[in-house]
Amino acid sequence: MDCLQKGCGLVFLKMTMKHSTSGTMRLVCQRSGYRGWVQKITFGLVAQLDLVDLALKFIMISILREDHQMCCLQDLGDDSRFIEFYNLVFMQYNKKDDGSLEPLKQMNIDTGMGLERMARILQKVPNNYETDLIFPIIEKAASMAMVSYAKADDATKTNLKIIGDHMRAVVYLISDGVIPSNIGRGYVVRRLIRRVVRMGRLIGIRGDGHGNSEGAFLPSLAEVVISLSTEIDSDVESRRRSILGELQREEMRFVQTLERGEKLLAELLDEALLNAGNNGNKPSLSGKNVFLLYDTYGFPVEITAEIASEQGVTVDIEGFDIEMENQRKQSQAAHNVVRLSVGNETEIVKNIPDTEFLGYDSLSASAVIKGLLVNGNPVNEVSQGSEVEILLDRTPFYAESGGQVGDNGFLYVNGGEDRRQTTVIEINDVQKSLGNIFVHKGMIKQGSVEVGKEVDASVDAKLRQGAKAHHTATHLLQSALKSVVGSETSQAGSLVAFDHLRFDFNFHRPLSEEELTTIEALINQWIGNAAHVETKVMALQDAKNAGAIAMFGEKYGEQSRRGSRDLIGTLWWDSRQ
Repeated sequence: MDCLQKGCGLVFLKMTMKHSTSGTMRLVCQRSGYRGWVQKITFGLVAQLDLVDLALKFIMISILREDHQMCCLQDLGDDSRFIEFYNLVFMQYNKKDDGSLEPLKQMNIDTGMGLERMARILQKVPNNYETDLIFPIIEKAASMAMVSYAKADDATKTNLKIIGDHMRAVVYLISDGVIPSNIGRGYVVRRLIRRVVRMGRLIGIRGDGHGNSEGAFLPSLAEVVISLSTEIDSDVESRRRSILGELQREEMRFVQTLERGEKLLAELLDEALLNAGNNGNKPSLSGKNVFLLYDTYGFPVEITAEIASEQGVTVDIEGFDIEMENQRKQSQAAHNVVRLSVGNETEIVKNIPDTEFLGYDSLSASAVIKGLLVNGNPVNEVSQGSEVEILLDRTPFYAESGGQVGDNGFLYVNGGEDRRQTTVIEINDVQKSLGNIFVHKGMIKQGSVEVGKEVDASVDAKLRQGAKAHHTATHLLQSALKSVVGSETSQAGSLVAFDHLRFDFNFHRPLSEEELTTIEALINQWIGNAAHVETKVMALQDAKNAGAIAMFGEKYGEQSRRGSRDLIGTLWWDSRQ
């Protein structure tokens, strides 16, 4: 190895790699009072990368901290005197199941430098949190809590570091459009915010940190983050109002939750500690009590676990999961959803392909009965007066999804010249089960029906038109909402029935009367213009790239219909009809 160049505080190294080499090699290069070493390791373990087993070689470049001396060298990976700031991974082999190594056709070097670690080295501070990237946030939080970071104990310093790290993360996330919520990435933001609020309370921040006991302190911290980002990301500054508003609202909501739940949690923890002292067991909070806090008081499980851990009490997460699952089952039982049992699924569905849906282009079609169920049990034949669930190979009936109810109509089995022998089945609901199998629920009004018979399926056209009109109205409503109040609003759910609709959406405040009037006028204007909706079938990603908006609750396959600017998972009204 040769030390080729030293400049700008960095050490550039020329290294010769041999697969058979293992162990550690060190190279000393002087630069600004630092000594640099290179550590080379050939791993015997296997790393997982893109589902391919690779035998990897790894180089770690570390720097000796200025306040430490070079003596009594040990492996750099276990030596806290060194700061790893750069590494290179040499991807060279595919490791087969038998353990043999096969050279890759394309060899790569994955390299990465820790920019914050470089800032730490150049600024000569003991950790990343005390660089000028984060420390101003920490100093602001400390001043609001009226504590000195330099004189604080380890617990307070840890809480301040958490505040600094999390505040920077949530400001950038909200700036990028990730709004606090209970699902997906929105819940990640919510958890980070809640942790900052709790850490702030632990170190002594009250109210807004400036004397107003009813205020919020997160906006003041966010101002520091925004000021630090001005030079590198002007978008954050332009979204200041939205960021501060979201943090204010989220903090005030969570403070109310904390105040409701903290008292009960304290009582439950005291009880757990007392019981443990009496019976000699390790103190634990039951899953039932954790669920009580979550379900009744909205107290986050992760906060419960964190507070309990601080008092040496474990939390029965497995028991909590059981309580959550029981609640989920009870909720499902309250909904009218078709669910075939495992036994029935094996017997009925094993030879039944997904139902072919014809309803976009036709309201009637011939089909073959592939399965019959009465009270959830498979049968071969059903007679007049019986309620039945019918599985067809193809259908014009729309099955409930995307918030839109299933079609109504009739199935007919031709009885020949004698019309009295025609079987008539009234369909009053259609659901999807086990993926994409349509289950037609109805009553046999006349005659009998058996598996294998051909039927004529006919959808009630008037009801279908009502559903299409109300479904199209939900798209118009979403577009109008975004036009009037901005892109911050998002759909949270909907019900599309034959004679009415319900539209749920997320927004941080109630709409004003003026906004409601404007939205109504805009929708009526679009309806009055009778604009034609052009529909196309295209790849899902292509539709998104073309600007299509996905609607909450609707499912889209790889090939999806696109109408004007929205993805279509259900049925649209055609203004020409």
